[in-house]
Amino acid sequence: MKNRNLEKYLFQDQYKKETGIAISERFITNHNPLHWHNFLELELILSGYGEQTLNGQKTQLKKGCLSVIRLTDFHQVTPKDELHLLNLMVDDKLLSQEMLTKITSENILFFDLKEEDSKVFEMLFRLCLAENESATPDTRYLKHLITCIFLKIIKLAPDGKGKSSSNEQPIQTALLYMHMHFRENPTLNEVAKIAHYNVSHFSSAFHKEMGTTYCDYLNRLKISYAKELLICTNLKISNICNECGFTSHSNFLRLFKKTIGISPMQFRKQAIEKPNLF
Repeated sequence: MKNRNLEKYLFQDQYKKETGIAISERFITNHNPLHWHNFLELELILSGYGEQTLNGQKTQLKKGCLSVIRLTDFHQVTPKDELHLLNLMVDDKLLSQEMLTKITSENILFFDLKEEDSKVFEMLFRLCLAENESATPDTRYLKHLITCIFLKIIKLAPDGKGKSSSNEQPIQTALLYMHMHFRENPTLNEVAKIAHYNVSHFSSAFHKEMGTTYCDYLNRLKISYAKELLICTNLKISNICNECGFTSHSNFLRLFKKTIGISPMQFRKQAIEKPNLF
């Protein structure tokens, strides 16, 4: 009963009711005792070393490890060195029944990720973090980010073989590709082919599903990533512009101010002076 009360408290304390997720960047130095909860949890290790016990099975934690902790899984974490991680807690109602069935029924609890995959997950997690902490988070955008994360997990599963299931929605396939490659400026035609649509059909279906155009959504991904880099790094504005895939510095400044309302430099200054707002 003690554990259940604790988990109920954590759910209420950390979740945003309007988004259904809680996400944080954490540093763990103390033992996290055995517990369980009634929501999905993902932990991506950014640095450090430790040991995790998940349903009685021990695994070593290090940079690039991703744990998928499902409803009622028993788990604990013991750091051997300070663990730096991104932690994402998700209301299972955000996932489709098909996806939830895959996550809960298949043996996809732990991944030792390749460097490229680890970077993709970190980017997706940080996009969720930036949006969830904004004053008015876009729930539709967040839901699609969460879907992309879990689609990526399913694709990495031992029997996933990198292929989409026959029932996977083409738009979700396209979104996953966009979230993985937005810094490379994928064209509408390129992503339409990934979704197995002609360009006209894809453009129409994308707008209907997402409520915005392909180009606007791609720019939104870039701006969201830019916000995260402005807050979490000391990179120069010009370097952030390049890192986010913008080929023109002036276009980046114009689009950032149009989207956020202030310049990147002003945004960084406010994030330093009033961190609780971001």
